[in-house]
Amino acid sequence: MAGEQILVVEDQRAVAGALQMRLRGLGYAVLGVAKDGLEAIQKATELHPDLILMDIKLGDGMDGIEAAHQIRSQLDIPVVYVSAYVDQKLLERARQTHPAGFINKPFTTKDLLTAIDLALFQRKDRDLGLTLDPSTTERRNENKDAVVTADVEGRVNFVSKSAEILLGWRRKQLVGSPLFEVLADVYSLDHDAAIAIVQKVITLGNEEQLLRNKENQGVGELDLLTPLRDMQGQSFGAALKFSSLAAGNVSSGQTKALAAAIDALPVGIAIVSEDMTVEHLNVYAKEILKHNRGLDFTNNRLSARDRQLDEKLRKLVSAAAAKAREGIEDGSDAMFIKAPMIRDQVEVIATPVASGRRSDEAACVILYLFDASLGRQVSHDVLTRLYGLTQTEGKLVQLLVGGLTLDDAATRLEISVNTARTHLKHVFHKTGINRQAELVHRIETGPAGLLVSFNDGH
Repeated sequence: MAGEQILVVEDQRAVAGALQMRLRGLGYAVLGVAKDGLEAIQKATELHPDLILMDIKLGDGMDGIEAAHQIRSQLDIPVVYVSAYVDQKLLERARQTHPAGFINKPFTTKDLLTAIDLALFQRKDRDLGLTLDPSTTERRNENKDAVVTADVEGRVNFVSKSAEILLGWRRKQLVGSPLFEVLADVYSLDHDAAIAIVQKVITLGNEEQLLRNKENQGVGELDLLTPLRDMQGQSFGAALKFSSLAAGNVSSGQTKALAAAIDALPVGIAIVSEDMTVEHLNVYAKEILKHNRGLDFTNNRLSARDRQLDEKLRKLVSAAAAKAREGIEDGSDAMFIKAPMIRDQVEVIATPVASGRRSDEAACVILYLFDASLGRQVSHDVLTRLYGLTQTEGKLVQLLVGGLTLDDAATRLEISVNTARTHLKHVFHKTGINRQAELVHRIETGPAGLLVSFNDGH
């Protein structure tokens, strides 16, 4: 289980520091430390850790139990409570939040490791669909669905990954904005009506059903805006839950398999229509869009931020679409999209996809994206998918392939060299390789190092 990412919530700085060192010594990655309940909620929402170690007593204000309740109402993250003393009343409150475990202070390293491994193992079982507890199943399914939540003031504070895909907006574009603006845009409401709906849900505790895509032949998806309440019944926000029908456009097992195969490739791939509407973005393309400032992905459309480059990009896609309608599958064309920084540029290759459609139907174009600023490194996400590595193992291999020594890689990951060696042994076992040089060669020349060839017409 080592390599999973943990958020520590502890108000005593010395205790938090000691706990960080113990966790890193065990091979876990500490995403951050929160000193109070509000900071815990904020960091859990932003960082999405695999597990939270939560001290129950956090000084004045919100305690760990209330923080865990609010986190669990929005996110499917297991919480392990840590406390020196818990009376019957606190214990009963804690049980209502369905914790993944308890650790009593003072605790040994074995106590810590056992509690964390058990909590992560239980979560893995739920992800595989083995749980029989309907309440945890419901929370797990909610997290996979498209969900947007807002605080008591009606400002967006969480956007699930499925909601990002559905809305075509990045999380950072939505977080902090008024929820009524999202409603107005998605459901074609005027601002006054959208404001009234948000206030009714948060203030009065009503649920509101909202019909989306109703212009689509009179049939739309019915979404639900619900209030969020703490254990005392006090309102702390609202959750917009999009219907499961709209959480994805996958219509067949073949489409799912194709999407999974594209996601595994270590090159950015965007499938777009002629009007630049994105049909699919693979994992590496999302990574490029996250770091590159020359490209923009808003309202489910891809564009270049520079006007002249955007016009050139549209012409590139339009030309490829025309070839697709003519049944031409080769003759790809390329261009570079530069951002303000010299190294921040993306090479875009447009390839027509001839699918046997009529000439008057919409054509499909594949865009291959290569980001020079990322150095075309193999994504650690790709490594974890291909070889079954943990996040830490994947990052370690990525650094080794990038030219770092094992000592330097350990320093970069903030783990000891001995822990890095242990992770490397696990990698050897999973890949069937027993030498570091051979491992690097395999990654660079094998499926993880695949680069897409193309014909630029010259």
